[in-house]
Amino acid sequence: MDHRLWTSNFPKPYLILLFLTLLLQSCDLLKEASQDTATPSTEQEDYVNNDYFVPNSYEYTDKIYKNNIQTALLQVNQSALSYPIVNLHDPEPLILSFDDFNGDFVRYEYRLIHCNADWTISDITDFDYIDGFTQESIDDYRFSFNTLQSYTQYRVVIPNRNMRITKTGNYLLVVFQNGDEDDVVLTKRFMVYEEQARIRSSVVRSSINRYLRTHQQLRFTINNAGLRAFNPMLDLKVTILQNGRWDNAIMNLKPQFIRTNELVYDFRDQGLFKAGKEFRYFDCRDLDFLSERIAKTWEVNDTNYVKIATDEARELGRYRYWKDLNGRYFVGRYGGLTRLDADYAFVHFTLPYDEPVTNGNVYIYGALSNWQPEKRFQMRYNYDKKAYEADVFLKQGLYNYQYVIWEDGKNTIDDTTFEGTYWGTENDYLILVYYRPFNERYDQLISVQKVNSRTSGQ
Repeated sequence: MDHRLWTSNFPKPYLILLFLTLLLQSCDLLKEASQDTATPSTEQEDYVNNDYFVPNSYEYTDKIYKNNIQTALLQVNQSALSYPIVNLHDPEPLILSFDDFNGDFVRYEYRLIHCNADWTISDITDFDYIDGFTQESIDDYRFSFNTLQSYTQYRVVIPNRNMRITKTGNYLLVVFQNGDEDDVVLTKRFMVYEEQARIRSSVVRSSINRYLRTHQQLRFTINNAGLRAFNPMLDLKVTILQNGRWDNAIMNLKPQFIRTNELVYDFRDQGLFKAGKEFRYFDCRDLDFLSERIAKTWEVNDTNYVKIATDEARELGRYRYWKDLNGRYFVGRYGGLTRLDADYAFVHFTLPYDEPVTNGNVYIYGALSNWQPEKRFQMRYNYDKKAYEADVFLKQGLYNYQYVIWEDGKNTIDDTTFEGTYWGTENDYLILVYYRPFNERYDQLISVQKVNSRTSGQ
Protein backbone atom coordinates (compact mmCIF):
# COMPACT_ATOMS: atom_id res chain seq x y z
CA MET A 1 0.00 0.00 0.00
CA ASP A 2 1.25 3.48 -0.76
CA HIS A 3 1.96 5.21 2.54
CA ARG A 4 0.88 8.52 1.07
CA LEU A 5 -2.64 7.16 0.61
CA TRP A 6 -2.64 5.84 4.25
CA THR A 7 -1.64 9.17 5.79
CA SER A 8 -3.86 11.22 3.55
CA ASN A 9 -6.90 9.74 5.30
CA PHE A 10 -5.94 11.49 8.62
CA PRO A 11 -6.37 15.20 9.30
CA LYS A 12 -3.09 17.08 9.80
CA PRO A 13 -3.55 17.89 13.54
CA TYR A 14 -3.86 14.18 14.36
CA LEU A 15 -0.62 13.46 12.50
CA ILE A 16 1.20 16.08 14.57
CA LEU A 17 -0.20 14.63 17.81
CA LEU A 18 0.82 11.09 16.82
CA PHE A 19 4.35 12.25 16.01
CA LEU A 20 4.79 14.00 19.40
CA THR A 21 3.51 10.95 21.28
CA LEU A 22 6.00 8.64 19.56
CA LEU A 23 8.81 11.12 20.25
CA LEU A 24 8.04 11.33 23.99
CA GLN A 25 7.91 7.53 24.30
CA SER A 26 11.29 7.28 22.61
CA CYS A 27 12.78 9.80 25.08
CA ASP A 28 11.42 7.85 28.05
CA LEU A 29 12.94 4.63 26.75
CA LEU A 30 16.31 6.31 26.27
CA LYS A 31 16.13 7.82 29.79
CA GLU A 32 15.39 4.44 31.38
CA ALA A 33 18.24 2.83 29.44
CA SER A 34 20.67 5.52 30.56
CA GLN A 35 19.59 5.16 34.23
CA ASP A 36 20.30 1.42 34.10
CA THR A 37 23.88 2.01 32.97
CA ALA A 38 24.75 5.40 34.52
CA THR A 39 26.67 5.98 37.80
CA PRO A 40 24.26 6.38 40.76
CA SER A 41 23.65 9.90 41.99
CA THR A 42 25.30 11.15 45.16
CA GLU A 43 22.07 10.69 47.10
CA GLN A 44 21.71 7.11 45.86
CA GLU A 45 25.35 6.36 46.69
CA ASP A 46 24.94 7.72 50.21
CA TYR A 47 21.90 5.54 50.76
CA VAL A 48 23.65 2.44 49.45
CA ASN A 49 26.67 3.17 51.66
CA ASN A 50 24.37 3.66 54.68
CA ASP A 51 25.61 7.23 55.15
CA TYR A 52 22.44 8.91 53.95
CA PHE A 53 20.13 7.22 56.45
CA VAL A 54 21.05 4.69 59.09
CA PRO A 55 18.12 3.25 61.06
CA ASN A 56 18.71 2.37 64.73
CA SER A 57 22.08 4.17 64.73
CA TYR A 58 23.69 5.19 68.01
CA GLU A 59 26.09 7.85 69.21
CA TYR A 60 29.47 7.47 70.90
CA THR A 61 28.34 9.17 74.06
CA ASP A 62 26.20 8.53 77.15
CA LYS A 63 22.64 8.16 75.91
CA ILE A 64 19.37 6.24 76.39
CA TYR A 65 17.50 5.30 73.21
CA LYS A 66 14.30 3.69 74.55
CA ASN A 67 11.48 5.43 76.40
CA ASN A 68 11.00 2.47 78.76
CA ILE A 69 14.60 2.66 80.03
CA GLN A 70 15.48 4.99 82.90
CA THR A 71 18.26 5.68 85.41
CA ALA A 72 21.21 4.16 83.56
CA LEU A 73 24.25 4.32 85.84
CA LEU A 74 27.85 3.23 85.23
CA GLN A 75 29.79 3.60 88.46
CA VAL A 76 32.92 2.27 90.11
CA ASN A 77 31.81 0.13 93.06
CA GLN A 78 28.35 1.79 92.79
CA SER A 79 29.79 5.04 94.14
CA ALA A 80 27.78 8.08 93.04
CA LEU A 81 30.90 10.26 93.29
CA SER A 82 33.07 8.01 91.13
CA TYR A 83 34.09 8.64 87.54
CA PRO A 84 33.97 5.67 85.14
CA ILE A 85 37.75 5.14 85.05
CA VAL A 86 39.56 1.94 86.11
CA ASN A 87 43.14 0.69 86.17
CA LEU A 88 43.98 -2.02 83.64
CA HIS A 89 46.04 -4.13 86.08
CA ASP A 90 44.05 -3.50 89.25
CA PRO A 91 40.51 -2.87 88.05
CA GLU A 92 37.77 -2.02 90.49
CA PRO A 93 34.38 -3.32 89.37
CA LEU A 94 32.52 -1.08 86.95
CA ILE A 95 28.84 -1.67 87.61
CA LEU A 96 26.17 -0.87 85.02
CA SER A 97 22.55 -0.75 86.16
CA PHE A 98 19.36 0.46 84.51
CA ASP A 99 15.60 0.22 85.04
CA ASP A 100 13.12 -1.14 82.50
CA PHE A 101 9.53 0.06 82.90
CA ASN A 102 8.17 -2.87 80.92
CA GLY A 103 8.36 -4.71 84.22
CA ASP A 104 9.12 -8.11 82.69
CA PHE A 105 12.22 -9.95 81.51
CA VAL A 106 13.84 -8.87 78.25
CA ARG A 107 16.98 -10.46 76.82
CA TYR A 108 19.58 -7.70 76.93
CA GLU A 109 23.14 -8.11 75.75
CA TYR A 110 26.16 -5.84 75.70
CA ARG A 111 29.43 -5.34 73.85
CA LEU A 112 32.44 -3.07 74.20
CA ILE A 113 33.84 -0.84 71.46
CA HIS A 114 37.39 0.49 71.74
CA CYS A 115 37.72 4.16 70.77
CA ASN A 116 40.48 6.67 70.17
CA ALA A 117 41.05 9.77 72.27
CA ASP A 118 38.47 11.70 70.19
CA TRP A 119 35.85 8.90 70.51
CA THR A 120 36.21 7.65 66.96
CA ILE A 121 36.46 3.87 66.52
CA SER A 122 40.03 2.62 66.88
CA ASP A 123 41.62 0.44 64.23
CA ILE A 124 41.77 -2.78 66.26
CA THR A 125 39.43 -5.75 66.43
CA ASP A 126 37.39 -6.98 69.38
CA PHE A 127 39.83 -9.83 69.95
CA ASP A 128 42.71 -7.34 70.23
CA TYR A 129 41.26 -5.72 73.37
CA ILE A 130 39.00 -8.41 74.86
CA ASP A 131 40.00 -11.71 76.42
CA GLY A 132 36.92 -13.91 76.34
CA PHE A 133 33.54 -13.37 74.71
CA THR A 134 33.10 -10.20 72.67
CA GLN A 135 29.45 -9.88 73.67
CA GLU A 136 27.56 -11.19 76.66
CA SER A 137 24.01 -11.36 77.98
CA ILE A 138 22.88 -9.47 81.09
CA ASP A 139 21.60 -12.22 83.37
CA ASP A 140 21.40 -10.31 86.66
CA TYR A 141 17.92 -8.79 86.93
CA ARG A 142 15.54 -8.10 89.80
CA PHE A 143 12.02 -6.73 90.17
CA SER A 144 11.08 -3.60 92.10
CA PHE A 145 8.96 -3.93 95.23
CA ASN A 146 6.74 -1.55 97.25
CA THR A 147 6.72 0.98 94.39
CA LEU A 148 3.89 2.56 92.42
CA GLN A 149 6.01 2.45 89.26
CA SER A 150 6.98 -1.15 88.61
CA TYR A 151 10.28 -1.82 86.87
CA THR A 152 12.90 -4.48 86.32
CA GLN A 153 16.45 -3.52 87.22
CA TYR A 154 19.29 -5.03 85.17
CA ARG A 155 22.86 -5.14 86.39
CA VAL A 156 26.24 -6.26 85.02
CA VAL A 157 29.78 -6.02 86.40
CA ILE A 158 32.73 -5.26 84.09
CA PRO A 159 35.25 -6.86 83.85
CA ASN A 160 33.99 -10.37 84.62
CA ARG A 161 35.11 -13.96 84.09
CA ASN A 162 33.62 -14.04 80.58
CA MET A 163 34.94 -10.68 79.38
CA ARG A 164 38.29 -9.16 80.38
CA ILE A 165 39.84 -6.01 78.95
CA THR A 166 43.43 -6.20 77.71
CA LYS A 167 44.06 -2.71 76.29
CA THR A 168 43.91 0.79 77.76
CA GLY A 169 41.96 3.63 76.20
CA ASN A 170 38.39 4.86 75.75
CA TYR A 171 35.52 2.37 75.66
CA LEU A 172 31.89 2.57 74.67
CA LEU A 173 29.57 0.08 76.36
CA VAL A 174 26.62 -0.70 74.06
CA VAL A 175 23.50 -2.47 75.37
CA PHE A 176 21.12 -3.97 72.80
CA GLN A 177 18.11 -6.28 72.98
CA ASN A 178 16.92 -9.60 71.57
CA GLY A 179 20.26 -10.39 69.94
CA ASP A 180 19.97 -7.50 67.46
CA GLU A 181 23.06 -5.26 67.63
CA ASP A 182 21.18 -2.57 65.69
CA ASP A 183 18.41 -2.42 68.31
CA VAL A 184 20.42 -0.33 70.76
CA VAL A 185 19.01 0.42 74.21
CA LEU A 186 21.72 2.60 75.74
CA THR A 187 25.39 3.56 75.46
CA LYS A 188 27.86 4.47 78.20
CA ARG A 189 31.43 5.75 78.10
CA PHE A 190 34.28 4.61 80.35
CA MET A 191 38.09 4.65 80.37
CA VAL A 192 40.81 2.15 81.21
CA TYR A 193 44.35 3.37 81.99
CA GLU A 194 47.83 2.10 82.79
CA GLU A 195 50.11 4.44 84.73
CA GLN A 196 53.16 5.20 82.56
CA ALA A 197 53.58 8.92 83.24
CA ARG A 198 53.23 11.12 86.33
CA ILE A 199 51.26 14.36 86.47
CA ARG A 200 51.66 17.38 88.78
CA SER A 201 48.82 19.87 88.56
CA SER A 202 47.06 22.81 90.17
CA VAL A 203 43.95 24.89 89.54
CA VAL A 204 44.51 28.65 89.66
CA ARG A 205 42.64 31.86 89.01
CA SER A 206 42.97 33.03 85.42
CA SER A 207 45.73 35.58 84.82
CA ILE A 208 43.81 37.18 81.91
CA ASN A 209 41.96 40.27 83.11
CA ARG A 210 38.66 39.60 81.35
CA TYR A 211 38.52 36.08 82.86
CA LEU A 212 39.79 37.05 86.31
CA ARG A 213 36.45 36.73 88.12
CA THR A 214 34.81 34.06 85.97
CA HIS A 215 37.29 31.34 84.96
CA GLN A 216 39.60 28.71 86.37
CA GLN A 217 42.86 27.68 84.74
CA LEU A 218 44.56 24.30 84.91
CA ARG A 219 48.35 24.17 85.01
CA PHE A 220 50.20 20.88 84.95
CA THR A 221 53.36 19.05 83.99
CA ILE A 222 53.79 15.50 82.73
CA ASN A 223 56.89 13.49 83.67
CA ASN A 224 57.63 11.33 80.65
CA ALA A 225 60.77 9.56 81.90
CA GLY A 226 59.15 6.18 81.27
CA LEU A 227 58.48 6.92 77.60
CA ARG A 228 61.37 6.54 75.20
CA ALA A 229 61.93 7.68 71.61
CA PHE A 230 58.70 9.55 71.09
CA ASN A 231 57.58 12.89 69.65
CA PRO A 232 55.36 14.60 72.24
CA MET A 233 53.88 16.95 69.64
CA LEU A 234 52.65 14.04 67.53
CA ASP A 235 52.42 11.01 69.80
CA LEU A 236 50.78 12.58 72.87
CA LYS A 237 47.21 13.91 73.26
CA VAL A 238 45.90 15.47 76.45
CA THR A 239 42.21 15.92 77.37
CA ILE A 240 40.83 17.89 80.34
CA LEU A 241 37.36 17.25 81.74
CA GLN A 242 35.48 19.46 84.18
CA ASN A 243 33.40 17.38 86.62
CA GLY A 244 33.65 14.38 84.29
CA ARG A 245 31.62 15.96 81.48
CA TRP A 246 32.58 15.72 77.82
CA ASP A 247 30.39 18.49 76.39
CA ASN A 248 32.89 21.21 77.36
CA ALA A 249 36.09 19.11 77.33
CA ILE A 250 39.38 20.64 76.16
CA MET A 251 40.99 18.09 73.85
CA ASN A 252 44.27 17.49 72.05
CA LEU A 253 46.33 19.91 74.14
CA LYS A 254 50.00 20.23 73.19
CA PRO A 255 52.80 21.17 75.65
CA GLN A 256 53.90 24.78 75.91
CA PHE A 257 57.54 23.73 76.13
CA ILE A 258 59.62 20.62 76.79
CA ARG A 259 62.24 20.06 79.47
CA THR A 260 64.32 16.99 80.18
CA ASN A 261 61.79 14.23 80.95
CA GLU A 262 59.07 16.83 81.52
CA LEU A 263 56.30 18.38 79.43
CA VAL A 264 54.95 21.71 80.66
CA TYR A 265 51.36 22.87 80.10
CA ASP A 266 51.19 26.41 81.46
CA PHE A 267 49.37 28.50 78.87
CA ARG A 268 47.55 31.70 79.81
CA ASP A 269 44.83 31.19 77.21
CA GLN A 270 44.48 27.38 77.18
CA GLY A 271 43.24 25.09 79.90
CA LEU A 272 40.60 27.72 80.77
CA PHE A 273 37.13 26.73 82.02
CA LYS A 274 34.16 28.81 83.09
CA ALA A 275 34.01 28.11 86.81
CA GLY A 276 30.21 28.22 87.00
CA LYS A 277 28.59 28.12 90.42
CA GLU A 278 27.73 25.33 92.83
CA PHE A 279 25.01 23.15 91.35
CA ARG A 280 21.40 23.49 92.40
CA TYR A 281 20.03 20.47 94.23
CA PHE A 282 16.97 18.77 95.64
CA ASP A 283 16.48 15.70 97.81
CA CYS A 284 13.48 13.47 97.11
CA ARG A 285 14.70 10.35 98.91
CA ASP A 286 11.63 10.54 101.15
CA LEU A 287 8.19 11.00 99.58
CA ASP A 288 6.33 11.04 102.90
CA PHE A 289 8.12 14.00 104.46
CA LEU A 290 9.37 17.24 102.97
CA SER A 291 13.11 16.93 102.51
CA GLU A 292 15.43 19.82 101.76
CA ARG A 293 14.20 22.07 98.92
CA ILE A 294 10.99 20.04 98.48
CA ALA A 295 7.88 22.24 98.66
CA LYS A 296 5.21 19.56 98.29
CA THR A 297 4.69 15.85 97.59
CA TRP A 298 1.45 14.10 96.71
CA GLU A 299 -0.02 11.05 95.01
CA VAL A 300 -2.75 10.91 92.34
CA ASN A 301 -3.95 7.81 90.50
CA ASP A 302 -1.05 5.68 91.73
CA THR A 303 1.52 8.22 90.57
CA ASN A 304 3.91 10.22 92.77
CA TYR A 305 4.36 13.96 92.33
CA VAL A 306 7.05 16.24 93.78
CA LYS A 307 7.25 20.04 93.63
CA ILE A 308 10.68 21.57 94.11
CA ALA A 309 10.97 24.94 95.84
CA THR A 310 10.86 27.72 93.26
CA ASP A 311 14.29 28.55 91.83
CA GLU A 312 15.60 31.91 90.73
CA ALA A 313 18.07 33.16 88.14
CA ARG A 314 21.38 33.84 89.87
CA GLU A 315 23.64 35.32 87.22
CA LEU A 316 23.97 38.55 89.20
CA GLY A 317 23.54 37.00 92.63
CA ARG A 318 26.34 36.76 95.18
CA TYR A 319 28.34 33.55 95.17
CA ARG A 320 27.50 31.08 97.93
CA TYR A 321 29.39 27.89 98.60
CA TRP A 322 27.72 24.63 99.55
CA LYS A 323 28.91 21.07 99.18
CA ASP A 324 27.46 19.59 96.01
CA LEU A 325 27.91 16.50 93.83
CA ASN A 326 29.46 18.50 90.97
CA GLY A 327 26.47 17.89 88.75
CA ARG A 328 25.94 14.22 89.52
CA TYR A 329 23.17 12.42 91.40
CA PHE A 330 22.57 9.59 93.83
CA VAL A 331 19.52 7.31 93.63
CA GLY A 332 17.87 5.58 96.55
CA ARG A 333 15.49 6.25 99.41
CA TYR A 334 15.96 6.88 103.10
CA GLY A 335 15.98 3.57 104.95
CA GLY A 336 16.07 1.55 101.75
CA LEU A 337 18.35 -1.49 101.69
CA THR A 338 18.55 -1.65 97.90
CA ARG A 339 17.67 0.59 94.98
CA LEU A 340 14.76 -1.72 94.13
CA ASP A 341 12.38 -0.07 96.59
CA ALA A 342 13.11 3.44 95.32
CA ASP A 343 10.07 4.77 93.48
CA TYR A 344 9.62 7.22 90.62
CA ALA A 345 7.85 10.58 90.65
CA PHE A 346 7.02 13.49 88.38
CA VAL A 347 9.28 16.27 89.63
CA HIS A 348 8.07 19.82 88.96
CA PHE A 349 10.69 22.53 88.29
CA THR A 350 9.90 26.26 88.29
CA LEU A 351 12.22 29.07 87.18
CA PRO A 352 10.68 32.57 87.19
CA TYR A 353 11.85 34.81 84.34
CA ASP A 354 10.21 38.01 83.13
CA GLU A 355 10.26 37.09 79.43
CA PRO A 356 11.04 33.95 77.45
CA VAL A 357 14.51 33.82 75.93
CA THR A 358 14.55 34.36 72.18
CA ASN A 359 17.85 32.77 71.16
CA GLY A 360 17.15 29.14 72.07
CA ASN A 361 15.37 26.66 74.35
CA VAL A 362 15.81 26.19 78.09
CA TYR A 363 16.78 22.82 79.57
CA ILE A 364 17.40 21.21 82.94
CA TYR A 365 21.01 20.06 82.70
CA GLY A 366 23.53 17.84 84.44
CA ALA A 367 24.41 14.18 84.81
CA LEU A 368 20.68 13.49 85.15
CA SER A 369 20.36 14.52 81.44
CA ASN A 370 23.67 12.87 80.45
CA TRP A 371 25.09 16.40 80.05
CA GLN A 372 22.94 16.82 76.94
CA PRO A 373 19.86 18.92 76.08
CA GLU A 374 17.51 15.95 76.08
CA LYS A 375 13.93 16.51 74.97
CA ARG A 376 12.31 15.34 78.20
CA PHE A 377 14.31 17.95 80.15
CA GLN A 378 13.19 20.86 77.96
CA MET A 379 11.22 23.55 79.83
CA ARG A 380 8.17 25.44 78.62
CA TYR A 381 7.39 29.07 79.32
CA ASN A 382 4.21 29.85 81.28
CA TYR A 383 3.14 33.37 80.30
CA ASP A 384 0.60 33.61 83.12
CA LYS A 385 3.19 32.80 85.78
CA LYS A 386 6.09 34.42 83.92
CA ALA A 387 8.17 31.36 84.59
CA TYR A 388 9.73 28.35 82.92
CA GLU A 389 8.30 25.00 84.04
CA ALA A 390 8.94 21.31 83.47
CA ASP A 391 7.77 17.97 84.85
CA VAL A 392 10.38 15.22 84.67
CA PHE A 393 9.89 11.60 85.69
CA LEU A 394 12.80 10.77 88.02
CA LYS A 395 13.78 8.09 90.50
CA GLN A 396 14.01 8.91 94.17
CA GLY A 397 17.40 10.32 95.09
CA LEU A 398 19.60 13.33 95.69
CA TYR A 399 20.08 15.36 92.49
CA ASN A 400 22.29 18.18 91.21
CA TYR A 401 21.18 20.24 88.22
CA GLN A 402 21.39 23.63 86.51
CA TYR A 403 19.43 25.61 83.92
CA VAL A 404 20.97 26.18 80.49
CA ILE A 405 20.03 27.57 77.09
CA TRP A 406 20.66 25.47 73.98
CA GLU A 407 21.28 28.26 71.51
CA ASP A 408 19.64 28.18 68.09
CA GLY A 409 22.04 27.36 65.26
CA LYS A 410 24.90 26.52 67.63
CA ASN A 411 26.33 23.34 69.02
CA THR A 412 26.99 24.90 72.41
CA ILE A 413 25.07 25.70 75.57
CA ASP A 414 24.79 28.94 77.49
CA ASP A 415 25.16 28.01 81.16
CA THR A 416 25.73 31.51 82.53
CA THR A 417 22.49 33.40 81.74
CA PHE A 418 20.61 31.65 84.57
CA GLU A 419 23.55 30.45 86.66
CA GLY A 420 26.39 32.95 86.44
CA THR A 421 30.03 32.03 87.00
CA TYR A 422 32.54 32.76 89.78
CA TRP A 423 36.21 31.84 89.84
CA GLY A 424 36.12 30.41 93.39
CA THR A 425 33.55 27.67 92.63
CA GLU A 426 34.51 24.13 93.66
CA ASN A 427 35.05 21.84 90.64
CA ASP A 428 36.75 18.54 89.83
CA TYR A 429 39.15 18.33 86.89
CA LEU A 430 40.35 15.16 85.20
CA ILE A 431 43.57 15.13 83.16
CA LEU A 432 43.71 12.27 80.64
CA VAL A 433 46.99 11.58 78.82
CA TYR A 434 46.79 9.51 75.62
CA TYR A 435 49.82 8.06 73.84
CA ARG A 436 50.07 6.55 70.36
CA PRO A 437 53.57 5.31 69.49
CA PHE A 438 54.72 5.46 65.89
CA ASN A 439 52.94 2.90 63.70
CA GLU A 440 50.48 1.95 66.49
CA ARG A 441 46.78 1.51 65.67
CA TYR A 442 45.08 2.96 68.76
CA ASP A 443 45.43 5.58 71.50
CA GLN A 444 46.65 4.25 74.85
CA LEU A 445 45.55 5.97 78.05
CA ILE A 446 48.82 6.21 80.02
CA SER A 447 47.93 8.52 82.90
CA VAL A 448 44.91 9.95 84.73
CA GLN A 449 44.79 12.50 87.50
CA LYS A 450 41.92 14.15 89.35
CA VAL A 451 42.46 17.58 90.88
CA ASN A 452 39.98 19.68 92.85
CA SER A 453 39.87 23.47 92.60
CA ARG A 454 39.49 23.97 96.37
CA THR A 455 42.19 21.56 97.49
CA SER A 456 44.86 22.12 94.83
CA GLY A 457 46.49 25.04 96.60
CA GLN A 458 45.04 27.91 94.62
